[in-house]
Amino acid sequence: TFSCSSPDSDLFEIDPRTFKENIISLTDIADDITYIPLDNSIPIGITYTIRVTNNNIYMSIKDVGIVKYDKSGKIVHKIGTKGRGPGEYYYGYDFAVDERTGNVFVLEPGKVKVYTHEGVFMRDISYEKYIQASPGGLELFNSLLFIPDYLMHGNSKYCWILLDTTGNLVSYKENSIPEFQVNASRRGCVYMFENNLYYFNYFNDTIFSVSPDLKSKGEYLFAQGEHRWPRSKIEFIASIPQTQAWLYTMFQPGPMFETKKYIVLRYGYRDKNALCMIDKETKRTFLAYRFDNMLDNRTYSKPYLKNDLDGGIALSDPIKYYSENDKEFIITVVNAFDLKDHIARDDFRNSNPAYPEKKKEFEKLANSLEETDNPVLMMVRLKE
Repeated sequence: TFSCSSPDSDLFEIDPRTFKENIISLTDIADDITYIPLDNSIPIGITYTIRVTNNNIYMSIKDVGIVKYDKSGKIVHKIGTKGRGPGEYYYGYDFAVDERTGNVFVLEPGKVKVYTHEGVFMRDISYEKYIQASPGGLELFNSLLFIPDYLMHGNSKYCWILLDTTGNLVSYKENSIPEFQVNASRRGCVYMFENNLYYFNYFNDTIFSVSPDLKSKGEYLFAQGEHRWPRSKIEFIASIPQTQAWLYTMFQPGPMFETKKYIVLRYGYRDKNALCMIDKETKRTFLAYRFDNMLDNRTYSKPYLKNDLDGGIALSDPIKYYSENDKEFIITVVNAFDLKDHIARDDFRNSNPAYPEKKKEFEKLANSLEETDNPVLMMVRLKE
């Protein structure tokens, strides 16, 4: 496995083969939980990206586009229009928000579309001469657009580029991996923590950090070995169970973020599809998951962080991180139907969470909802 630069052997190595089965729940990491019901004015189906800022909540919704809410969950307005016409965006999966101006930057193939804080289209910013395809991960970093390339086609020139908001190339990271052929790639990950930005892809062993002065360095390593995704064409087996058995042998890192205390990685490896939390100080690993029986009678695991704060729904996919006024939060979106179903279960009725008064508040909220109401944003405040 190659890196974009020579890795430092002293970097902390993330190795799924060594993850220990230490159990963790919400009370181990958090001390408060709140819920924000989202306005029913626009029906919310499948959501792609959620961003929470100091003043607003932004959500990318399939067939609707990007919608801006205030912190109470009330719709402010839509950002632009979904479509193929001038000034419209067709996908709108990933976007970034400039908290200073309120401008919204929407990632599309070959270009970034810019909208005002009121959702009015301003201009396009092209990146296609630097990156042929970006499957997501747009960030606004020091007033610059960070656009990643995850090497998904095996012939990338850059790992990432940084453009100013008029489209000029300001900085970049060259890809040092020789060209290769691939027919089954995976998306990497970009995330922000404190003042730095972080990046990885499936074909490097290094997780890079980018500092405010735009210098990059290796921050962590993924352990090398046969468990890593191959830089070659994969001969898929006709039998679905055999193909799944092969996939289970591959380490598949998913969305990743950091808190002051933990490195948090959503991953798949062997019989685990789980959330791994790595204590930065002790390097001790904690796994959060549960096994479910599916319709095909197979047993699958999924990320599952038990909610023993108020006895409510566990945290599962997708889980996001944000900070505000030096407070840290993890968030997810839960369906109204699932909330109502949860309070009807015996395990909720019999639960003894850390905050019994919050259990009553949660039950009152769930009872106030209709099954067809829009989802609820679940916000968990992390311990200091």
